Amino acid sequence: MNLIEQQMNFKTKLLLIVVLLVNIQLFAQTSLTVSGTVTDVNNVPVPGVNVLVVGTTQGTQTDFDGNYTIEVASGNVLRFSSIGYLTQSIPVADQAQIDVVLQEDTEQLDEVVLIGYGSRKKVHMTGAVSSVVNEDLDEIAVARVDDALVGQIAGVNISATEGEAGSAPTIRIRGVGSLNGDSAPLVVVDGLPVESDFLGNLDMNEVESFDVLKDAASSAIYGSRGSNGVILITTKQGKEGKTKFAYNTFMGFKEARQSEDYYFSVADAVEREIAANGTLSNRTFYKQLIGVDRDWQDIIFDGGVIENHSLSARGGSKNTKFSVSLGYLHDEGVLLTDDYKRYNARLKIDTKVGNNLSFGGNLAPSYSRRRRFDGSTHDILRQTPWLPVYHDANTIQYVDRNVYPDVQIGDYAIQRHFDNYDLFGDGSVLQDISNTSNTNPAAKVLERDRNDYKFKMAGGVYAQYKILDGLNFRTGLSGDYQNTFQDRWQGVLSNRNGASAASYALSNENRIHILFENYLSYDKVFGEHDVAIIAGTSTEKWDYQGDSASGSGYTSDLLKTLDAASIINDIGSFKLAERFRSYFARVNYAFADKYLASISYRRDGSSIFGVDKKYGDFPAASVGWSISEENFLKDSDFINNLKLRVSYGFTGNKDIDTGSDIIDLYPSVPLLEAGSAIVNGNPQTAFIALNIENPILQWERLKEINPGIDFGFFNNRISGSVDYYERTSDRLLLNNPVPSTTGFSSALVNLGEVKNSGIEIELRTKNVTTENFRWSTTFLASMNENELTDFADANGQIQNVDDKRAAEWINLVGNPISSYYGWVVDREIPLEFLREPYHPIGAQAQDVYVKDLNGDGLIDDDDKTLLGDPYPDLIWSVTNDFQFGDLDFSFLFQGSHGAEIRNMGDQYIFNHFNSGQDFDPSITPDQGFIKEKIFTNSIIQDASYIALRTLTIGYNFPKDVLSTLGVSNFRLYATGQNLMYLTADDYTGFNPESVNDTSPTTYGYQRAGSPIARTISVGANIEF
Repeated sequence: MNLIEQQMNFKTKLLLIVVLLVNIQLFAQTSLTVSGTVTDVNNVPVPGVNVLVVGTTQGTQTDFDGNYTIEVASGNVLRFSSIGYLTQSIPVADQAQIDVVLQEDTEQLDEVVLIGYGSRKKVHMTGAVSSVVNEDLDEIAVARVDDALVGQIAGVNISATEGEAGSAPTIRIRGVGSLNGDSAPLVVVDGLPVESDFLGNLDMNEVESFDVLKDAASSAIYGSRGSNGVILITTKQGKEGKTKFAYNTFMGFKEARQSEDYYFSVADAVEREIAANGTLSNRTFYKQLIGVDRDWQDIIFDGGVIENHSLSARGGSKNTKFSVSLGYLHDEGVLLTDDYKRYNARLKIDTKVGNNLSFGGNLAPSYSRRRRFDGSTHDILRQTPWLPVYHDANTIQYVDRNVYPDVQIGDYAIQRHFDNYDLFGDGSVLQDISNTSNTNPAAKVLERDRNDYKFKMAGGVYAQYKILDGLNFRTGLSGDYQNTFQDRWQGVLSNRNGASAASYALSNENRIHILFENYLSYDKVFGEHDVAIIAGTSTEKWDYQGDSASGSGYTSDLLKTLDAASIINDIGSFKLAERFRSYFARVNYAFADKYLASISYRRDGSSIFGVDKKYGDFPAASVGWSISEENFLKDSDFINNLKLRVSYGFTGNKDIDTGSDIIDLYPSVPLLEAGSAIVNGNPQTAFIALNIENPILQWERLKEINPGIDFGFFNNRISGSVDYYERTSDRLLLNNPVPSTTGFSSALVNLGEVKNSGIEIELRTKNVTTENFRWSTTFLASMNENELTDFADANGQIQNVDDKRAAEWINLVGNPISSYYGWVVDREIPLEFLREPYHPIGAQAQDVYVKDLNGDGLIDDDDKTLLGDPYPDLIWSVTNDFQFGDLDFSFLFQGSHGAEIRNMGDQYIFNHFNSGQDFDPSITPDQGFIKEKIFTNSIIQDASYIALRTLTIGYNFPKDVLSTLGVSNFRLYATGQNLMYLTADDYTGFNPESVNDTSPTTYGYQRAGSPIARTISVGANIEF
């Protein structure tokens, strides 16, 4: 055998050996069967876990008991993944059993979202839905759960419009789309639609998550109540396993953000007057002599403590799970006399009988007491800084004893006490310094006692029966009850008119709401087809009853009851009712997780509208395409998620807000109220018409189109969504002008149209992810444009909020619903033309020179123009979360830009009313070009702001340390809120978010605003 033959023989043998080894290896790879059980940290089996052999398409899922079996080869890697849990990869050696314990992944808990009457995988969603899981919202020291959502959801604007403890913020989702209807979103707690006021009695420690349905296609399942969006709140429930007890608490101090522009002092006034004139006037000298110099903001904004305590127990067996909790909150607010207390409890039980029947229920009673700040900041804070609260041994010597002989040390000081003072002790100068006859500003608050007492009970029961595999029937009866008792005492010393103005008023109201729902649901996967169907009916009823009375003619504060009044007036009572019936259906479909569709329909009937218009139809549809699931992208290392979607739907609005409850509930029928008339000189009972009937009155309707895109790149290190929406509200419930021969100036009709369009952006990044350090960022932004597109005969109407201070708004097609109207400022009137420019301290001229816009040499209505609007162009927030081992740190910045406010507070606090600030007509030039500031853009101010909303630092004690103490989790944290709050240079008030509760057509009215609270708190979370 030659050398060549030997080499060929060797190669042949080598090839045979390689083939044999490969076959042995292939045989070994197909010969290993691995099985096991997948559980969570509580040893509860996890069904539906994906078990995949990495690098192949071979895989399986765990069954109902968490068991799996799969064929693998030694050296393969098994990947275990499930929504809501951290993915685990485990190499296979030669073991036949691999049991896995999955850890919860809080970053993925929102992968399943609520959509009303069910839930849906986020990857199958085709509408605009945002979710927030309560990971650390309960660490924010606020009295209401909605306050904690500021900056958390794109397109949801939450404004602190009131500064009192326990007061509700204003929530708007994608702008304002109603003129006489309610623009607040529908709130649904555990399936029960509730009033937004209910959020004041809900403990954040009991909230599991928030799901917000923003577009019409998502919220159309709620039909006539979905036009302003829907907020779905899920409360926590028990889990199978050992009962877990938790105690959560925080305590902090709150202080009000003050206004530098409204901060006045005697010392500053002295300095300015000397700089201008080289000397002091007698008035200013006397004010300095009194020796009191502090701003009234320091008195009225007294700050306070906020504390919260929550104790809960959750657990259960395989078939029965329970959750029970108790809570207490006390918020002293930041305003004088402001105080809010809440007591709440919750019980939630879910149980399963056999394989087909499950039922459960929940009960949540709560009680709150709210002592109000019974005053107005703008009225109190216009008082001068030299005025003391009470007289002391020094100030009592300045009292005019001829007029006030009985004033003593400790009595409230009023400005008139200090008039007619012998300034130089020789009778040559009897000096007056008062500019008002009002009582002491602190007395206006301290001598009043105004309280709201609310008892609420919400709950329900349900039963669900499994008819067939995937087909279930559910029935539920739920409701809520609320009793509100209010009383208000205005004491003898609270008013300059003394006892003659003392009064007491009380009211007691009850509201009962009952909801009965029945629906079928079918949820099934057929190969690559995923189908979810619901169909059902809903019936609701509301009953209202109330009584009220007031009394006057008190001589003292000793007995604060109606019995002590010498005059009883304004006795009233009412009984009202509303009925509601609905039919609804929805089909969700997904094919291969790539092609998605949803269709829904709801028909609502309400007792509010006329016989032929009681029912409204609200259809919606949406489709989506998950491009990332296509074969050409499925294995991409760059694109992990790319979904295009578009939705179109109709929703409605049945809630009317005319200012009269009876008209709001019965607008389609003629209404009368009892009155009196004089007939032949004698009083006779008469009835007065309240409205003009409109039997064809019907729902407001909103139609919306919403294309959007969801994305995830670099293993979802960068993820988010972009939505564009265009929503048009038509058939608006509008007060349209009518002939005066009807006895009315306007009547409620369905006319008018408003359009809101905008863009919403959500961007989330995982900047650093290592074993000991994590850093993630969330950026949210929303831009909205509001336009009045049809206003019928009311187009161009000009309105005001207060006839005495008749600053004007105009409602003009092509512009926002509410636009400011008036003259444009040219320049201020120089001080030399004012009668007394330095009295009162901090006062300013009420007039200003304005521009002749049309150039005709005259100032008249033709020179008026649009001066701005109250709607922001851009709202954004940026959140950064850092994790350093057991230490964590996070902060959230939030901002709003483009809105303007009409701050009528300037007129009060700068004392525009004072005649000393009027111009001297004998020397002032160009008087024909002078107008009051309130009719100009002088008090229209930029309402933009940037705020450090929250800053939190926390520490989780190591598990091995806690286990020896019998504690499973112990976390300490400190949180700051609104530590930085920057406003525009021209904004003078306390809070650019604060807007008085006027109509949508006069929106943006403010009287300095209620203050923003700055809070620093510490807290602890303990589980055992």
